[in-house]
Amino acid sequence: MLIWHKWFFLPGIALGLCFNATVAAQSSTETLQTLAQRYVEIGLRFQNFDKAHFLYTGPDSWLQAARSDRVTLPQLLEQLQQLNSDIAALIMPSPQLMRRQRDLVARIVAMQTRGNILLGNPPSNFDEETQQLFGVVVPHYSESHFVELASELEALIPGEDDLATRLERFRDQFVIPPDRLREVIGRAMQECRRRTLQWIELPADESVTINITQNQPWVGFTEFHGDAQSTVHINRDVPVHIERAVELGCHEGYPGHHVHATLLEQRLVQQRGWIEYQFIQLIGPLAVVAEGAASYAPEMAFSRSERIAFEREVLLPLAGLSSRELERYYHYIDLIGALNFARNEVARRYLYEKMPRADAIKWLMQYGLETHGTATQRLNFIDALRSYVINYNFGSQIVANYLARWDQPQQRWQAFEQLLATPLSPVDIAPELR
Repeated sequence: MLIWHKWFFLPGIALGLCFNATVAAQSSTETLQTLAQRYVEIGLRFQNFDKAHFLYTGPDSWLQAARSDRVTLPQLLEQLQQLNSDIAALIMPSPQLMRRQRDLVARIVAMQTRGNILLGNPPSNFDEETQQLFGVVVPHYSESHFVELASELEALIPGEDDLATRLERFRDQFVIPPDRLREVIGRAMQECRRRTLQWIELPADESVTINITQNQPWVGFTEFHGDAQSTVHINRDVPVHIERAVELGCHEGYPGHHVHATLLEQRLVQQRGWIEYQFIQLIGPLAVVAEGAASYAPEMAFSRSERIAFEREVLLPLAGLSSRELERYYHYIDLIGALNFARNEVARRYLYEKMPRADAIKWLMQYGLETHGTATQRLNFIDALRSYVINYNFGSQIVANYLARWDQPQQRWQAFEQLLATPLSPVDIAPELR
């Protein structure tokens, strides 16, 4: 009110105040842009010490300069601390730029945390790690929680062998032969794309190439090249079951990671000039919504009945597999999906409570009802990316809860597209996390 009184009685002073405020706002915006470039330059140098994947679509000269720089990791952490202070000190003129500032600070904190982990100085516990890296703390579950869920599987898959053996035998009926992976996943991705394009407009020349690879800690990974072009890598070392064809096609491609990266490039980098989105570190606060949205992507593209029909009529014949047990298999998938949080608990115990690796594998087999091979792959993933595992299950849960607000497909797709095209943090879509 006082400002309005000054404007009314002293127009000359009011004009000066407005002019100064405009100049200050412009200065803060320009400074943030300069600091955002500094973040990218430090981030590229950070990747000299971190084997985790990252996305980069900026000038090649920046990347080459970073790779040839001999700066040490401790020196980079000092630079990140100064950068954090410089960005936090800015007074931003709009809610949109305040959010940009907030998200940059969160990404810097995550990089600092990751750097300290690489130096052998992790946070004091699992919850602190997930809070500092991803901005969330996930629920704790006891063994009894998973035992209760497993009891339903006992009735679904009866037999005399132990439950894990029965489940493995039942599930392995649906493994896609490795020599048919490219064809089956390619056909699934084609259908995911067709359905996505009914709701989200993408550049006319966008495309995804599938590459079959080996010796990786993950099943699928999207490498975004910029200009709406991606390569989706599929690890043939891990058994890929039939439902994973649609999961990978949607999660890695449409409307998952490929679409997400394409929209960020188009709307944040090209339209707004937010250059920090030319560099996205895998391990950071963007991962919760990114992996959550990608994990939920199959639910966007297919209804349950549509998905089962597509797998029965198209994918199973293409893979040379029988559809006789498909309905029961999907009941199994529903139940086993509820056991996904076991991966968080084993990561907590393995990383921070000194659980031996062999015991962690047994724990996953007993409480997560994983096969030995899949449990081993889960531990390989945790070895490589630690608490990142939470982003798939917890991320999917908060995205699903957020999208449940909309009943109509058009509204839900609009909300989903906003998730992908707007840098929303977990607290933006799940206020209870504040």
